[in-house]
Amino acid sequence: MDSFVYIHGFNSGAESRSGRLLEQLLQQPIIRPQCDYSLPFVQCLSDIRRQILEKIDPKIDRICLMGSSLGGFFALNLRHPAICHVVAWNPVIYPAVQLERFIGKNTRFTDGIAWDFSHEILLSYAAAPDPRPWHNTIWQEECRIAVDSAGDVEKACGMTPVQCDASKIPARDIFLGTHDELLNSQLARAYWNGVARLYDIDSGHSIVDYWHAAWLLKSDLVFEM
Repeated sequence: MDSFVYIHGFNSGAESRSGRLLEQLLQQPIIRPQCDYSLPFVQCLSDIRRQILEKIDPKIDRICLMGSSLGGFFALNLRHPAICHVVAWNPVIYPAVQLERFIGKNTRFTDGIAWDFSHEILLSYAAAPDPRPWHNTIWQEECRIAVDSAGDVEKACGMTPVQCDASKIPARDIFLGTHDELLNSQLARAYWNGVARLYDIDSGHSIVDYWHAAWLLKSDLVFEM
């Protein structure tokens, strides 16, 4: 089964407007994890991964990961053999720097819940590996977890360690708002140049609608392996 996953942004939630707009565009349900961004980077990544894997059969399913802002950062960092495409909008590039302004009390606009983003959590993002090479430390950890948890990587993700290592790099498409007021789109373009397909869109940081991506998300291209 082919599934779409949407990872929400920093002060958003699983019931975000963006997630609902994408469901309307695609005319199908989307897996939408509730991200707890008060957790350290590694723990938050693991929790998002767990929520996704609970909704799919990792042996046979393929997923297209989508995400905005900090959700785009996590979408581009996640690793699993089921991931065949990643699409991000205005992704955070250097969270340990770009999120500093949000240290302290925050309020999720989806449900009004207040939460703390601490200095220690901010610094935990300094441990995030470079997401541009697909076979980075998170990919190696994915293979190790599969072996340790199932005793057999094929039971966990349908692939042998050799196949896991040699698997195809998913396509990565990144949409950048030309007047993003929170993140520097030129920095993101320079960062991802050569390792992702980049598109400029007439938008600020918040995406009003997603019709600019309909040609991609509603085509057979998104689940090509």
